[in-house]
Amino acid sequence: MSLSLGTRFAGQPARLTAGRFWQSIRSRYARMMRATRLRRELSLMDERMLSDIGVSRAQLGYELDKWEAGGR
Repeated sequence: MSLSLGTRFAGQPARLTAGRFWQSIRSRYARMMRATRLRRELSLMDERMLSDIGVSRAQLGYELDKWEAGGR
């Protein structure tokens, strides 16, 4: 019995089914929408509010880009 990820049975690669394909598309879309909402909400904050949470505009942009790329 193979316990490696990405295989169903020993020696046979897992196939991407239509359901898994649409699930991956849906999860990517949901992540993109969360990122868009987060960017919009954070862009409305003024400099004082950002300094209260300990970030600058530049840091905020960097962290959001990293998050969108899948870093978190």
